[in-house]
Amino acid sequence: MSLTEEQILAADDMGLLELEVPEWGGSVHIRVMTVGERDSYENEWMVNKSKGVDNFRSKFLQRVLCDENGELLFTAQEVDKLAKKSARVITRVWEAAMRHNALTDGDVEELAKN
Repeated sequence: MSLTEEQILAADDMGLLELEVPEWGGSVHIRVMTVGERDSYENEWMVNKSKGVDNFRSKFLQRVLCDENGELLFTAQEVDKLAKKSARVITRVWEAAMRHNALTDGDVEELAKN
């Protein structure tokens, strides 16, 4: 059966992942980025790859950390707040968020090549 435009747009494909973060005293929710958000993130990476992207992990997490309703917890202006958290904890959350968003180490390497 072929889907209609309405069926595609009505489909809830933005699933949430709940991740326990004991160091923070609870859990966080991670949402799937929209394709537009992912394109924007990847474009920023590609445009700045020669010098790198400051707060690479924090900028990604800002786009996906959310409450149980899918509302983002941090604005783009608050990335620096995330950047001050433990690298050990942020890396673990970032890796889970990358998997949940179907981004792999290979994807990051490919961005670095382009």
